[in-house]
Amino acid sequence: MKNRYFATFTIITILTTQHFLFGQAVHSEVARSSEKEVNVKISSSFGSVNIEKGGTDKIVEVFYRTKKDEDDPKLSMNYKLRGDIGDLRLEMHPKDSERDESGGVHVKTDLNFKTDEWYVKLVEGIPLSISAELGAGKSDFDFSGLMLKDVSISTGASSSSIQFDEPNRSEMDELHIETGVSKFSANNLNNANFKRMSFEGGVGSYFLDFGGDLSRSADVDVNVGLGVVTLVIPRSVGVRIRYEDSWLSNLSMDDEFVRKRKGIYESENYSDAKGRLNIYIESGLGSVKVRRSK
Repeated sequence: MKNRYFATFTIITILTTQHFLFGQAVHSEVARSSEKEVNVKISSSFGSVNIEKGGTDKIVEVFYRTKKDEDDPKLSMNYKLRGDIGDLRLEMHPKDSERDESGGVHVKTDLNFKTDEWYVKLVEGIPLSISAELGAGKSDFDFSGLMLKDVSISTGASSSSIQFDEPNRSEMDELHIETGVSKFSANNLNNANFKRMSFEGGVGSYFLDFGGDLSRSADVDVNVGLGVVTLVIPRSVGVRIRYEDSWLSNLSMDDEFVRKRKGIYESENYSDAKGRLNIYIESGLGSVKVRRSK
């Protein structure tokens, strides 16, 4: 008899006979039960990771393909239900990777690893807290239509994108993004419905589009080491920018921003706007561009 406060669910895995170009397709899933919210942790050392909204009857569906090499990475998926809170863990690492005492994964430098594709569909209609730690590769996170309480994304040397094409149906406490040597883009960030957002970029090119609906004040921290970051904000949103001046970096803004005092700039509609962004920007070596959209 299952303990109603601690239940481990059966994970269904199907290895199909259908072949992709380089191997077989694998499908794993967990059926929905009595969950009122779910904590999701995703980690991957290499590969292409794609996340999007799934249906209402499954907590998660995972699709990936195996190749013919015996060293292909294998999916590790664990799901537990404690009371009415689900705990989902997804991991994919090379066979010869090593885990240290702190739980981090290190990949041997002589490992001949081929890029893998990994597709994750998360349940619709249940509040989710998502933490994703990704290494080298490519990631595409489409959070449109999901209910999100918190989101934290960390990527290494990668090309990554996130999008919120539909409003988040839950209030998000924090959206945290950290990326290393990379190219990163985010679209319709105001639809995330966050109270606070933080973005940390190492070396690369970053594009942050704050499109979508905003009907309150929200705080945004942007910290970039070496690179170019572009912020695009709708004209309907009031904006206050605090910028840490540096002779190694350059800030350019559209003409409607007014300098209030050293390092503080406001859009002309800041006091009257229904939605407002308070943005703190710190840049090491590079350039920061703030642009308005319709």
